[in-house]
Amino acid sequence: MDLLLLRLGFSEIDTFELEPDAPFDPASISDEYPLILIQANGMGGGRLRRSVLSSLGLSLGLDSPDDTGQLRVVGARPLHDAYGRTRGFAANRKGHMTAYFDATVWEAHEDLLRSIRIFQDEQLEFPPTERSRREPACWLVECGGAPDAVMGQLGPAAQELTGTCCAPRPLPNGDAALVIRPHVGDELEQAMRESLGIALYSEEPASLEELVGARLRELGKTVATVESCTAGLVSARLTAIPGSSGYFKAGLTLYSNEAKGFYVEGVAPLVERCGAVSPEVAMALARGAQRQNDVDYAVAITGIAGPDGGTPQKPVGTVFLAAVSRQGDALSHHGLYRGGRESVRYQASQTALHLLRRLLPMG
Repeated sequence: MDLLLLRLGFSEIDTFELEPDAPFDPASISDEYPLILIQANGMGGGRLRRSVLSSLGLSLGLDSPDDTGQLRVVGARPLHDAYGRTRGFAANRKGHMTAYFDATVWEAHEDLLRSIRIFQDEQLEFPPTERSRREPACWLVECGGAPDAVMGQLGPAAQELTGTCCAPRPLPNGDAALVIRPHVGDELEQAMRESLGIALYSEEPASLEELVGARLRELGKTVATVESCTAGLVSARLTAIPGSSGYFKAGLTLYSNEAKGFYVEGVAPLVERCGAVSPEVAMALARGAQRQNDVDYAVAITGIAGPDGGTPQKPVGTVFLAAVSRQGDALSHHGLYRGGRESVRYQASQTALHLLRRLLPMG
């Protein structure tokens, strides 16, 4: 969400915790914050909602007969989710753009972004046709847990870039976002695309699981996962997307060495000879998952998330990953991720999705 807001000119995002049933006046927030997002997230918040309505001078009324006949916020823009359900409202009052959400912000993020653009056009008097010229682009680049090295991936094109026209932003998933200002020329952008190659996986803010899921659905292909240190995180991310039952077939979490050997044929001797955290075991798990679940693609992860369990040869953060296809194509990766346990697991899950992305035929 922060990348989407960054494109709209909001360079800093601060978070404050509110009591769900306590009153809140958006006008109490400093004018340095032009946008206020209030997320009740289904935790009651009746008094909070009423106080926001009152402080903004808004009221409840009935929709017209042609609409739902339900109460709506008069004087505000309703915010809907992808299924058309009202999740909140947005209003431009008292020097702030304020949006209130009964659910999560992300559920209605597309409507929110549309509302912000409308409010910005009203305030700045930019015609809508000029909007694209003032919004920076946001490219997502695969970095394998080393987002600080993204500028090096640009090669010769990086020599023409400065912090004012292309700002790299490390992401928690180990990738990087390149925020490209509107005045960067088409020729330089194309040179950047060519330098980044397949590492550039989106030119808009988007989750990798959405991109991979959409491609699997488009191709009519299926996938299975086998995970150890990530304990089902890859399968959870893939199945968080509506419609994932069309392409996700099975997910195994095999944490112990005994489980690895029991559920996947041929893995036990590899664990004994190479160790559970090894490229050989990762590849055998992936091939076994593909074969036993009769899927088009499979991905496997085995590693050391920490904080203990590391050795000088395999320190904490060491993760081996493999992805295979029914046709026999295979990719592997040796990751050495930085950060705490959850950070290592999240970055490893991102790399697993990237291996799947790279195996899928280009669209």
